[in-house]
Amino acid sequence: MKKTIYSSKAPKPLGVYSQGIAAGGFVFVSGQLPIDPQTNKLIEKDIRKQTRQVFKNIEQILATEDLGLKDIVKISAFLLNIDDFKDMNDVFQDIFPDNPPARTTITVKTFPQDVLIEIDAIALKN
Repeated sequence: MKKTIYSSKAPKPLGVYSQGIAAGGFVFVSGQLPIDPQTNKLIEKDIRKQTRQVFKNIEQILATEDLGLKDIVKISAFLLNIDDFKDMNDVFQDIFPDNPPARTTITVKTFPQDVLIEIDAIALKN
C-alpha cells in the first residue's frame, strides 16, 4: 500500500506529482528544487546555497514520516553545470560526514529560471 506525503514546510509541487510517497518500507521524495517554501521563490543563484535549500526541503518532507537525512539510502542529483560538482560535493560532505547514501550525479541541459540543482531521494523506514 502506498501513502502520499505532503509537508506545508516544503515547496508545493509545481506539477502533477506528490512531494513524496511512502511504500514498502521506503519513502520516495520527488525531485526538489532550491525554492524557499515561505516565499515560494527560488533562492539566489549559488550552488552551495541552492544545494542546502534542496536538502532543507527534503528534510521537511521526510519529517512527516519521522525520518531525517540520516535515513536516506539513495540520492539522484541533477546539476546544470558540471563545474559546480566540487561545491555541491562539499555540501554533501557537510551533510553526510559519515555513511553517505548511494548517489548518482547527472548533468542536464536546462532547468527553469535560475535553478542550478535538483535532488530526489529514497529513505528507509526502520
